[in-house]
Amino acid sequence: MDTTFLIRSCLSFFCFLLLTLLFFVKKQNKNLNWSIFYAMLWTTFTLGIINYCAVENNLWYFISETPLVINIPFDLFFVWIVLWSILPVYLFRGKHTLIILLSLFWLDLALMPELEHLGMLKLGDNWIMGEITLMFLVWLPSYLWAGFYYRRTHLKYRTLFQVLTMTILLFIIIPFIAKTHLNNPFTINAINPYLFQIVLIIAFPSLCAVIDLTNKGKGTPFPYDKTSKLVQNGVYAYCINPIQWSFTLIFIPLSIYYESYLLLLGIVISIAYTIGVSHPQENTDMERRFGEAWINYKKTVPSWRFSWKPKSIPKGTIYFKKNCNQCEQVKSWFSKRQTEDLLIRFSNEYEHSSLFQVTYVDYTGTEYKSIKAIAHGLEHINLAYASLGWFMRFPIIHTILQYLIDTMDFNENDEDCILEKRNSD
Repeated sequence: MDTTFLIRSCLSFFCFLLLTLLFFVKKQNKNLNWSIFYAMLWTTFTLGIINYCAVENNLWYFISETPLVINIPFDLFFVWIVLWSILPVYLFRGKHTLIILLSLFWLDLALMPELEHLGMLKLGDNWIMGEITLMFLVWLPSYLWAGFYYRRTHLKYRTLFQVLTMTILLFIIIPFIAKTHLNNPFTINAINPYLFQIVLIIAFPSLCAVIDLTNKGKGTPFPYDKTSKLVQNGVYAYCINPIQWSFTLIFIPLSIYYESYLLLLGIVISIAYTIGVSHPQENTDMERRFGEAWINYKKTVPSWRFSWKPKSIPKGTIYFKKNCNQCEQVKSWFSKRQTEDLLIRFSNEYEHSSLFQVTYVDYTGTEYKSIKAIAHGLEHINLAYASLGWFMRFPIIHTILQYLIDTMDFNENDEDCILEKRNSD
């Protein structure tokens, strides 16, 4: 019997046996199982991509008598996923990260030449660089994600991993499968600026929604890492399902970019999944967790489209510094708009302490200052102004805008507060 075939068969059998012991014999730990799932999800997506690129760049290649769709035999791909994601998380629960990283790296350095000697693969001159890339882009993020979820820490990083995973799925994995099915070579084309803008427009509401779920809902978009608070403002004041909205429409520019109309089936699948699976489960779960608040919210906010006015946005209050010329001008501008449930006040009406910046207080009592305060205030006008507000408080954009405002020194410069200067004279 061929030695290579025997080794691969034994490895596959060991992994199947391990999975059986983990998931069908021993008492289940739901939290641990989902930690393993997240590690496996990241490893599956990124390992396939990094290995594919490594083979294409002659770092190594696997020897096979049949064509390799993903540049690695599927049995070895399965074994790699089990040994890199499932086993470490199950044994160590996200602990001892550095020790496991160095141990796996050492094992790979020892085993890869042995696998070459057995005729399973061929190593290139710079194969160690590929190993380093795999350790830091595949194993380390997957193990960190699993550990963060298991301990319920680093919420923002858990959300970031989810966003990156869905981005990889949408923009690389699904197009790769579609192109392979049509027997077309998978290539990354030059970025079309018009398509890029369309993608940003479609994806932007969902990205803002994810940020609000994390910061305001204290959870993530994934149903098994869910929010603890019902988010009713921000993007969710205009649409109940902005993430599904973006996920569905994004297949249109993707099909144009990859020149594969097969990708348009993603729209049908997304709608069918949302209506048949996601929507019923979400309604039941949300009603159980948030009760009457969810029922009232669902009655007034559209599910699959964006409303023009936020008819049921929770009340918010925006405070402006009194006797400040710039603040009074902005306050006057807001007062002339037809806002929904927005109270516009001067800083002397703020009960808790003195205010030196424009401050927005939402229905939960959370405060937002300066640029973020104006951005949240804009959400009470209409969809156009709300979109501008979402753009203003987007993480990188907000930092830039806040830096520009700070350099102008509008807040506490006497020359900018004309009325204050007159009173002091």
